[in-house]
Amino acid sequence: MCIALLDIKRATKIGSKFSAVNMRNMQILAKELNADFIYSEFDKRLKNKGYNFIIYGFASVNAEIEKQFNFVNNNKEAKLFRLVGEYEQTGHSPLYYALTRLNKKHHVIINVDKIFNSYKKYISGQTVLNLNLLISKPSNELTQKKYDCIYYSRWRPNRAKYLKEYLKEDIYFSSDAKNFKQHKHIGCNPKWIKKLSWEEKRETLNQFRYSLYLEDEYTHKVYNHLANRWYESGFCNNVVFFDINCKNTIDHERTEIREHFDKFYYVSSYSELQEKIKECNKNFEKHLAIQKTWRLSEPFLREEMLKEFKSIILS
Repeated sequence: MCIALLDIKRATKIGSKFSAVNMRNMQILAKELNADFIYSEFDKRLKNKGYNFIIYGFASVNAEIEKQFNFVNNNKEAKLFRLVGEYEQTGHSPLYYALTRLNKKHHVIINVDKIFNSYKKYISGQTVLNLNLLISKPSNELTQKKYDCIYYSRWRPNRAKYLKEYLKEDIYFSSDAKNFKQHKHIGCNPKWIKKLSWEEKRETLNQFRYSLYLEDEYTHKVYNHLANRWYESGFCNNVVFFDINCKNTIDHERTEIREHFDKFYYVSSYSELQEKIKECNKNFEKHLAIQKTWRLSEPFLREEMLKEFKSIILS
C-alpha cells in the first residue's frame, strides 16, 4: 500500500516548519499512515509512480496546481480522496483540475455534518469523521503559567461580532500580523502578539492558563466536531471558556463532554469572561482537573478514528 498526501504550496522548501494547523495535521496523518507527505514543488517524489492512494489536503492557500495534476496523471490508477476540515473549504483548484481533466471521482472525508456538494459529479462517496482528533495527544508537563486568556485565529469575517465583543484589553490575541488590520477595523483592541510557536513540548500556548473558544455564526447551526484549538488546549494545559453561542456544538459532542459540561465555562461577554477568569485564578488546578476529565477517552477515540480512516481508504 503506497499512499501520498498532497498539499503543495508554491515556493515552500523541503523541511519547512509549519504553524498552520492544516499542515500540522497532514504531517501527523502521514506518520500514522506511513505515507509520503508531498508539500513542496521541489520534492523529487513528484516524479514517482506506483502510488495506490492519493489524499488531497485541506486546500492550502497558494496551492500549486500543475505539478499536483502531473503527479496524479503519473498515477492514474490511484484512488483519490479529499480532506475537508470545515464548511469554508469548498473549492480546491488542484483537485478540480485533476478530476475534470482525467474524469476521475474521489471520496470526501469531512469534519462537518453536512452534505458536501462541491464537484458533486465527481464524488464517489462521503464520510463524516472527526479529523481534528489527529492533533490530540497526551498533555505536556504542567509548567509555570505567565498569562491569563488567549484567543488565536486567522481573520474570520463570519465571527466578527464575537471578535469585537471579546478581543479587548486583557485578552491576548495571536495571529499573522497581516490579519491585525481587519480586526482593528471592526474595533478590536486586545493585547496583540505574534503567531504562536508549535514546537513540540515548547508550544507558546503552554504559557497561558485559559483559551477562548469562538465559532462562526454558520457553525452554530451545522454541527462541526470540536475545533483543533480544543485539542491544542488539552495538551497545553489550558482551561477553555466557550462563548455561549457554541452551545449547539457542546450539546452534540461526545458523552464525556455533553453530560459533564459545567455551564460555568460558558461566557456571553468580555466582562463575564474576566469575572470567571478572576474566579478560576483562585484555584486554577481545580478547573484544569475538571476539564481533563472530559478528555479521558480521547486516546481511544483517536485510535478508532484512524481505524475508520484506514478502512475508508482500503474499501
